[in-house]
Amino acid sequence: MDTWGEAKSVSDLMSSYRHIRERNSQQEKQVMAFSEDDQNHKVVLDVHDFKSGDVKVRVEDKQVVVEGRVEKEDGDFKSMKSFCRRFNFPGKVNLEAVTSAVSSDGVLTITAPKISEESK
Repeated sequence: MDTWGEAKSVSDLMSSYRHIRERNSQQEKQVMAFSEDDQNHKVVLDVHDFKSGDVKVRVEDKQVVVEGRVEKEDGDFKSMKSFCRRFNFPGKVNLEAVTSAVSSDGVLTITAPKISEESK
């Protein structure tokens, strides 16, 4: 895989991103991938840098909000890194049934179930 366009799956995309991130750690970028099927919208977000900190997912004003924060100390030096992302999904989504999980390698997956026409 030489370019982003050649990624075959979300996991390929994450692997590509992590490889690029390791080569150029000066960049403050965070990769996200979106997908959907007949039943769900999914957001995959790299939160590797925040594994030792705090990552929260919540629903607020019909949006899914993801916030991360981590503090590091190195002797007398203290630094803090944070992010906030808000997601709106097209169509009708059951925001009360949104789930999230972080993998051991720092990949956050958010699943937002769609409300089907039959369930109305």
